[in-house]
Amino acid sequence: MAFGALGAFLLALGGCGGGGGGGGSTPTQPQPPQSSLVFTPGASSGSGIALASGTGSGPTTLVLEVRANSVQNLYGVAFDLSFPASLLRLDASTRGSFLGDESNTTLALVQPTPGNLVIGLSRLGTLPGVSGSGTLLTLRFTALASGSGSFAFARNSAVDAAGSPLSGLAWSGGSVQVTVVPTL
Repeated sequence: MAFGALGAFLLALGGCGGGGGGGGSTPTQPQPPQSSLVFTPGASSGSGIALASGTGSGPTTLVLEVRANSVQNLYGVAFDLSFPASLLRLDASTRGSFLGDESNTTLALVQPTPGNLVIGLSRLGTLPGVSGSGTLLTLRFTALASGSGSFAFARNSAVDAAGSPLSGLAWSGGSVQVTVVPTL
């Protein structure tokens, strides 16, 4: 009888793949720190211009979109945008499609001092203003150093097709947290 129980045990053990190696697994190595870049948009409500993280952002690249939200009869915008130049470098700018394409819009962007962009974007000619929501332009930044900082609009204006100021628009910036880990 004892052999029958032992035989069943051995048979069950054989069906489990041999039963050896009951020890623990190989200890996992701690993951090395990784670079990261996180943009947090400012609070925005209603009609206005706001910053948002765009497609293509990654651990060391921030693609930032300047978006129009629920605007009416927008023909052009002009503004200063400050950013943390000790943390980020502007690499590229691209006009969005909201106001039109290259044949009927113009974009001017200069950086007179590190961390301050002066931007103008407008439709051209006798076109009407645009209503709705969409991307005005995209800015691509590369991380330089670790830290946190903010993006802020200043001297902002938005106009309709007659050149009259649009009132009641909220302008919303944001903040960024950058962690740069040097590659070995």
